[in-house]
Amino acid sequence: MSSQAKQGGLATLFMALTLLALASLVLLAGSRQLVLAHANAQNQQRYHQALNYAEEGLLAGQNALSQGLPLPASPHYQLKMTDLGAGRLRLESIGVYDGHQVRVQRIFQQGEDEEPPRSALTIVGDLNLSGAIKMISDKPVDMTVDGTVTLDGSVDNIDTLQSTGDIIVRGNQTINTLHSNGNLELSNGRYQTVKAVGKLTLTGSAMVEQLARVNGNADFLNSPGGQFAVKQAQVKGNVLINTGGAPLGALETEGKVDIQQFGGMASLKALGDLTIQGWGAPISGAIAGRLGYNTNNRDISIQVDPKLQLKLQPVPPLQVTRPRIDAYDFRHEAHYRFEYDDKGRILVTVRQIHGIPDGSYRLGIATDSQQPNHLCRELDASGRCLAGNPSYLICKGYDANTSDCFAGSAPGRWKISGMTMAPGVLWFDGDLEIGSGVYHNTFIATGNIVTSGQHVSYAVNYAGAIGICRNSDFPNAYPLDYCPGGVFKGRPIGHAVLLAGGYRNGKFRGGNITLGASTQVYGNVWAGNMLISGGNTTIHGYISAARQSNDASLRHNWGGSTTIDLTQLPDSFKPGVDPGQGGNNGGKKALTALPYSWMDSGVGS
Repeated sequence: MSSQAKQGGLATLFMALTLLALASLVLLAGSRQLVLAHANAQNQQRYHQALNYAEEGLLAGQNALSQGLPLPASPHYQLKMTDLGAGRLRLESIGVYDGHQVRVQRIFQQGEDEEPPRSALTIVGDLNLSGAIKMISDKPVDMTVDGTVTLDGSVDNIDTLQSTGDIIVRGNQTINTLHSNGNLELSNGRYQTVKAVGKLTLTGSAMVEQLARVNGNADFLNSPGGQFAVKQAQVKGNVLINTGGAPLGALETEGKVDIQQFGGMASLKALGDLTIQGWGAPISGAIAGRLGYNTNNRDISIQVDPKLQLKLQPVPPLQVTRPRIDAYDFRHEAHYRFEYDDKGRILVTVRQIHGIPDGSYRLGIATDSQQPNHLCRELDASGRCLAGNPSYLICKGYDANTSDCFAGSAPGRWKISGMTMAPGVLWFDGDLEIGSGVYHNTFIATGNIVTSGQHVSYAVNYAGAIGICRNSDFPNAYPLDYCPGGVFKGRPIGHAVLLAGGYRNGKFRGGNITLGASTQVYGNVWAGNMLISGGNTTIHGYISAARQSNDASLRHNWGGSTTIDLTQLPDSFKPGVDPGQGGNNGGKKALTALPYSWMDSGVGS
């Protein structure tokens, strides 16, 4: 082989090695970029996932603050709240993912308590009202019935009556708004607005002064003394009119109109046929269907327009949330819990009372006197507190030395008869009967509750500082959790004066509250089943009767006179606050996120 050929081979080999080295360098550089890109992508993924967790925590923390609940804990985020003063709160949330952390924060302005719902009466089941309900309030309130309502009696100062069933009114009412998921049958009264998912029937002297909206048919058979039978009506079904000499205002309907007798109409739009019997009265408007009337009456001016269109909005059905009332939810919120042990002996569990250590006690006679109604750790054979152990008075009888406030009680049946009891939340396992006296207590019973005689009771939140923290009958036995540092601080269950009924093994028991004649209660009345009023009863608070027994045959029959007085309420009492399940929806605060206060304030690994 020549030297020239050898040199050419060496040059080719050198070129190949050079290209291979260059390719290796390019490959290494590309691999490094790929590794860096992959690392950056992983970092970006960790950052975004940590940021998602941080924002999730921020939202969860905001919801907890708005409901007065503790900040939640989670393995995905850590929360910290700082009070900045002047009602401002800084909420920080650190999201954590795969060792990566992202911190975000937001500043909120905390407002006053949210305006409570204004359903002064919430009833589950059919209601027959033959008596009178009188509302005394600075402004009209609402009444909600999850069932059919029949009003032969009267209601006063109700702004809105809404029902998931029919509403039948025979008594003379003045109600701003009626809203029914069923039919409306009104033979008396004056109303501003009525809304029916079903049919509307007006008879007698019933009168709608503003607007009637109806998804079904409408029959106007009323004659309200020469005034408008209805000022304005929007009906998706057919309309029958026989109002005598009473006129109608504006009528719009997607159905047909049959006029038998009336005093004229301001205007008419109908997609169906129009029939006017007899001579008729002045009317003008347009229809899309056929027209039948006395053509000699020149006061009738109706245009037939087959292309006429109407877009009437249907009445939306009511969405009613039923309250859930369960005495067992509040068992551990009681200051005095009354039960019977397995030997048939009364057991009272005390919690958070100044001057009385927490724990279980017996009811007996004081160590140093003949006075009953004392709590003591142990009793001797005669029912006296054992010598050498302290005893604590919790009830004052009519006679301090002989009256046993709990005489006649038995397992599952409690009777209280006295002048007053130590203030606080009282919880009873079973039925409860409360006689005459003046009490500063929230009474909770797993069974039924009955009041009798000249009974007066104040819910804990209604009684406030004077009745609870500085009670003149029991100045040294006050609830510590309601009187921290001597300043009254209410809790949601303290808005209830009477609460009855509970679930045991998944089945509801009890829940009936019977208010005796001349009963005066200051606070909300929460009947898990039925509320029965003996007449001449005054409730200074809201009413709920939930019919949780699910017995469809039960009807609320109210024949007496019941007054609901919502005036001059103390600041500590908010009647619209629902104690809920364990009081979880009381004490809500309005939180407003301040503009530009959101901040991603740090990233780290």
